Amino acid sequence: MRGPLFGLGLAALMGCSTPAPPPAPRALPSPDLLQAHCREVVGEPRVEQVTDGIWVAMGYDLANTTLIRTSAGNIVVDPGMSPSRAAPAREALLAVSPGPTAAMVFTHSHIDHVGGASVWMEEGTQIWATARLQDHFFKQYGVFLPAESARGARQFGRDVPDSQLPCSALGRKVDIDAAFEVGVVLPTHTFEGETELTIGDITLRLVEAHGETDDQLFVWHEASRTLMPGDNWYRAFPNLYTVRGARPRPVGTWIASLDAMRRMEAAVLVPSHTPPVRGEAAVADALRDYRDGIQWLRDEVVRGANAGRSIDAIASGVALPPHLADKPALAELYGQLDWSARAIYGNELGWFDGQARDLYRLPETERATRTVALLGGAGPVRAEAQAAAAAGDHRWALELYAMVEAARGQVSDAEHPNDLDRLIADSLEALGAATANTNGRGYLLQSAIERRAGRVKAGKEPTLSDDFAAGLPLEQIFATMASRLKTSEVMDRHDAVHFVFPDIGERFVITIRRGVAEVVRGEPLPGTPEPLATLTTDAQTWRRLALGLEQGKDALADGRLSIDGSSLGVLGFLNRFDKGLAAPPGELP
Repeated sequence: MRGPLFGLGLAALMGCSTPAPPPAPRALPSPDLLQAHCREVVGEPRVEQVTDGIWVAMGYDLANTTLIRTSAGNIVVDPGMSPSRAAPAREALLAVSPGPTAAMVFTHSHIDHVGGASVWMEEGTQIWATARLQDHFFKQYGVFLPAESARGARQFGRDVPDSQLPCSALGRKVDIDAAFEVGVVLPTHTFEGETELTIGDITLRLVEAHGETDDQLFVWHEASRTLMPGDNWYRAFPNLYTVRGARPRPVGTWIASLDAMRRMEAAVLVPSHTPPVRGEAAVADALRDYRDGIQWLRDEVVRGANAGRSIDAIASGVALPPHLADKPALAELYGQLDWSARAIYGNELGWFDGQARDLYRLPETERATRTVALLGGAGPVRAEAQAAAAAGDHRWALELYAMVEAARGQVSDAEHPNDLDRLIADSLEALGAATANTNGRGYLLQSAIERRAGRVKAGKEPTLSDDFAAGLPLEQIFATMASRLKTSEVMDRHDAVHFVFPDIGERFVITIRRGVAEVVRGEPLPGTPEPLATLTTDAQTWRRLALGLEQGKDALADGRLSIDGSSLGVLGFLNRFDKGLAAPPGELP
């Protein structure tokens, strides 16, 4: 039997049919759209009543804070990014609904949703989150913290004046330094799947809903048909990949979570960023269009990959269809289609896009040196870059400047005038001023500031509490230590130190072996040398020592820490690891 379906043939079903030509490159939004968005969507700090007994504070911080009044006190959803930003939002919300904080709900673990919790915390306050939140929090702010801190400072435009970056597309411009005043309080109640939270006369349904993170949840208040989606919906194209650095977001489960929220048939949508959406039809359209935009992008990547197109061709050509492209909630003011396309491709197929030439590409410096020489030397290339910049073609100018910079040292210094950083900064600044996406705009403008300064500003050290430290897994501390080894100092070393924690019945062994710090939980592996010493302490004391909350001499003095072996050997061993949690000063990117 043959019909239309069977007539397609196996080749078509397997993605081997003749592909449609790639779409023309799309136009990115104008900076004028960003100005209107900052003014009309983000707006000034304010409290808005959503429905009877529910208010949302907007414009105080990057994220909104929602308050639900109950007969037994208030439930607070997402308490903000830092204590200094959370305090005025709390004051404004309590002015309309005074009372104790009976419970807090964290929709997910990003710092802008949990960092202000200490301001709201009272004796007996319950804190609800998914079971994945704690592990996810410490993973994302762990081993790669220096890199993510430096890139995050650029994404949010740490030193960029408000006149150039008036807001984030999601809310008030981030105060990076305030965010290092850690006000995180860890959950007291966690769940998997879904659960009900009843406080006084209010019952909320909490539903696990992976999306922007894999510890995300949404909150459903059946009585008022109010849906709080966390960061799975806001008025901008979703950040399927963040330029500050993170694993690409799970696109398939994000779509599934949006579909689960659509089943609620909500009358009001109260996101954790940007204003609420009111009316059953408007909410249904918003959630449907958002999931369709995400799926369209994913499917375009699949189609392009199956057609054999390169990652660059897919990313540069991807665009939403007209009926979605004109939706304000899908404007590329926060997430961006081409960044997301690259992330989806890499997440599914890896870095290699099937182009044979890319298997053994020349190193960047060699490519740049040869190309610059082919074009007549650094002088002509630099002159061409300046001409492109003068014509407003700053993307091409930056490509050319990058070649000149990468070839520096391989050709005569006379061909590299000292004002290259200034020229690069000029083009970064001009390109940033023409960019509406606030993550891209912030990154470009902050990078220009760093170029002009000639250095990367040192990250601020977080202020940490005992309660915060108590939740930090020891495995995370030791994994971070391994990546902070000063390899140049230990290429000829083969030493080990044991760390014993009687209170939790655990032992860790760190072995430095020719530039590698091997971390083993439990007994040492075969071939491990005899330890320089064994440190014995309790888990919390070690957390405090590792985080710099106290000095080892104090723990030794009162008996909480003992060293069996060479104290000097242990000191030398530990000094072979970089200290601190924040991003150190580094080379310019």
